[in-house]
Amino acid sequence: MRRLSAILLAAVIAFGVSGCAPGGTDSAAPTSSSSVPTIDPSLIPQKAPDSVINVAPAAFKMSSGDYVFKVGNGPTWCTISPDFALSICEQNEVSTQYAPIPVPDTCDFSYGYQVELKATAPTDGSPEAFFPCLGSTFTDPTGALTLQDGQQISAAGFTCFVAVDTARCENKEKHFIVLGPKAWALG
Repeated sequence: MRRLSAILLAAVIAFGVSGCAPGGTDSAAPTSSSSVPTIDPSLIPQKAPDSVINVAPAAFKMSSGDYVFKVGNGPTWCTISPDFALSICEQNEVSTQYAPIPVPDTCDFSYGYQVELKATAPTDGSPEAFFPCLGSTFTDPTGALTLQDGQQISAAGFTCFVAVDTARCENKEKHFIVLGPKAWALG
């Protein structure tokens, strides 16, 4: 019985850890047989307003070295990770109001509730902005401050701003991700 318990514990740990490392994300596109829902373009923030307020990134820096912020009054939070050279925005599946994103055949985890942006174009030709296939959240937003509507943060080569309850993050190459309860975008 102990051996069975040990094997089950090892399997659970391996399953959980496999979805946590950003290097192990699957950036595969949804299956071609599935239709990817479209988002009303008016829900996708295109640029920060002229009156945007730049906030000091130091207030959002966590003990991990990542910059983490909650998005306005919505259910979304974002992380800028200097160590992994990425920005990722995520939200709980139950908070999502857009149609589900079809899960690729290669993904056995959560899909369509997180968007990831690399700092620069990967040398292997994979996309800079994509839906990762993750078995857990990248960051726990507990204790994170809120970036309010009309505020912007710049850190580690990324700039993110909030429009109501939706975040848009860009890298220096102007590629971007957008995530909020009603909208997502990759570009």
